[in-house]
Amino acid sequence: MNKYLVMIFITLGLTACSERGEHYYRANPKELQMALESCPGQKPSGISCEQLAQLGRRLNSLAYQLQLSPQGFGNKILAIQQTIAEQKSKLNHSEGDSELKAALAQNEHDLADCLAVVKWLESPES
Repeated sequence: MNKYLVMIFITLGLTACSERGEHYYRANPKELQMALESCPGQKPSGISCEQLAQLGRRLNSLAYQLQLSPQGFGNKILAIQQTIAEQKSKLNHSEGDSELKAALAQNEHDLADCLAVVKWLESPES
């Protein structure tokens, strides 16, 4: 029993001290806002102030699109998901296509941004 408690505390300690990168701020928009407000004076670890500003602008733009047309935003998410599925299928047939891998990574990044905004604005827990 004590071993499990020690493991839990170690895990919590390690995650609490980890760097806060783009993924963290994408999932926690309130933290992103606070980091942007204090950025010139207190630089966050793991990400630059310029990257934070770009992320903030990107998420604000997506939030505006969602509020302007929720159905259109949902269609955009579906289109990105369909494109990702097609790219993965093509990638299974042609392993060495670096352009396709880069496009797939970009689309997965865009999808993560869109889903983060939906979670932020539309989920009951926010």
